[in-house]
Amino acid sequence: MRGAPPLSVLANLIWLVGTRGGAICMGLITTSHLAHVLGTENFGITSFSVAYISYFMVVAGLGYDTFLAREIGHDSRQVIRLVESMLSVRLTLSGGMALVLLASLPFLGLPSTGRSVVLIQGFLLFTSAIGLTPVYQGLQYFRVVGSRELLANFLSMVAILLLVRVPDDIITVAYISVAVPLLTNLLLALHYVREFRLPRIRFPGRAEFQDARASLTLFWSMLMVTLTYNTHIVLLGLLRSKAEAGLFSAGWKLFNFAIVLPSLISALFLPRIASQTGRPRERGESAQICMQAILICAVPIAVLGEALAPQIVTALFGSAYLRALPSVALLLLNALVVSLNIGFGTPLIAVGRQKLFVRVMTVGAALGVVSNLILIPPFGITGAALGTLIDELAILGMLIVHRPEGSVPHAGGVGMRCLVAAIPAGVIAHVAASLPFAAASSLVGVLVGGLAGTTIYLVSLVLLRVDVLEFAATLRSLR
Repeated sequence: MRGAPPLSVLANLIWLVGTRGGAICMGLITTSHLAHVLGTENFGITSFSVAYISYFMVVAGLGYDTFLAREIGHDSRQVIRLVESMLSVRLTLSGGMALVLLASLPFLGLPSTGRSVVLIQGFLLFTSAIGLTPVYQGLQYFRVVGSRELLANFLSMVAILLLVRVPDDIITVAYISVAVPLLTNLLLALHYVREFRLPRIRFPGRAEFQDARASLTLFWSMLMVTLTYNTHIVLLGLLRSKAEAGLFSAGWKLFNFAIVLPSLISALFLPRIASQTGRPRERGESAQICMQAILICAVPIAVLGEALAPQIVTALFGSAYLRALPSVALLLLNALVVSLNIGFGTPLIAVGRQKLFVRVMTVGAALGVVSNLILIPPFGITGAALGTLIDELAILGMLIVHRPEGSVPHAGGVGMRCLVAAIPAGVIAHVAASLPFAAASSLVGVLVGGLAGTTIYLVSLVLLRVDVLEFAATLRSLR
C-alpha cells in the first residue's frame, strides 16, 4: 500500500461518498429502528449517554485525530513514531477519564438502567483510543477509511435489527455500540500491523509529551466543538426530560446526516492543504475548491431537507416525533451554517492557524452554553436548536472577520447561486411529495420529492453557469 500511487481527489471523493452513502443508509435504518422500538424516553437515555461520554472521549483523544492526519499529510515518514506516541498517551488518558466518569455517575440523576448504559458505553474511551482512522486519512488512503466505516455501520445495523426488539433492550444497544467499533478498530489495527509493525506501547515519556503538547491546541478546538455539539442534549436531559432529549436527538440525527458530505470533503482536503503550507497560491486555490465542493452539496441538502422535513421525520422516526419539526427546521438551517464553518475552518487547521480556530470555537462554545442555559428551560427542544444556531452563526462571523484561507467573496458568489438553484428545487420537491400517489407513504414522498428536487437543482445550476461536470473534472485533475 505504501507504494501505491495516490488517487485523484475526485476518485477519493467518489469512494468516500459511496461508502459513506452506504453507511448513512444503514445508519438511517438503525436509527429508525431504535427510535420506534425504544420510544422517546429510552431513545433519549441512549442519546444523553452518548453525548455525556463524548466529553470524556474528547479529553482522552487529546486532539490526536486531526493532529495525526495533518502531520502525516506533511511527512508520511513519521507514521510509526506518531502512532506509538498517540497510543501511549491515549490509553493512559482513557484510564484516567474512566475513573472520572465512574465518579460522576451519582450526580447525573439517572435511573439504574441509565447508569448501566453510561457504564457500558464508557468502554468507548478505550475503543476510540486505539482507532487508527486518522493515520489512513493522513496517508490519503480513503478506501481504508471508507471500508472501515461501512463495515461498522453494517455490523451495527444487523446486530440491532436482530437483537433489539423491545424498550428494555436498551442495555443490548449499549453493548452493541461498544462491541462494533472495538471489532472494526481491531481489524484496522491488524491492517496497520501488516503494513508497518506492531506498535510499541509504553508509559508516556518526554517524546510522547512533546507530541501531546503539539496536539494540545487541536484538543482545545475539539473540546469546543464537542461542547457546541453536545451541550443541548445533555442540558435537555438534565433540565427538562429524557423524552425531550429523545425528540431532539431525532432532529440532531438529521443534522448530522446533513453535514456528512461537507465533513467528508473537509477530511479529503485537509491533508492536501497541509502539504501546500509553503505554497500560498496553491493553498488558496485548494481552499476555494474545497469550499465550492461543500457549498454545491450542502445547500441543496439543507433546502430539500426543509421542504421534506415532515415526510422524513415520519418515515424515519414515526409520527410521535413530529413534535420535533420546529427544532428540525432550525437544525437543518444550522447544518448549512456549520458547512460554511467547516469550509472556512479546515484550511486554518491545515496550515497551522489552529490557535485562531481555537479562539473562535471557544467564544462560540461559551455563547452556545449560555444560549442553551437561557433558552432550554422555557422553550425546550426549540430553544436548544435556536441556541445552537446562534453559536454557529457567531462562529461563522468570526471566521469571516479573521481572514480565512479561502476567498469570502468567491464563497458568497458560489453559495448564492447554489441557493437560487435550490429554492425552486425545494418548492418542486414539496409539491411532488404532496401528490396523491406519493402522499400515501411518507417514504415514497421522500423518494419522489428528493428525486424531483435534485433534478431541478442540477438543471438550475447549469442555467446559473455552475458547471458541475467541469468542476468534477477539476477534482479529477487534483492528486
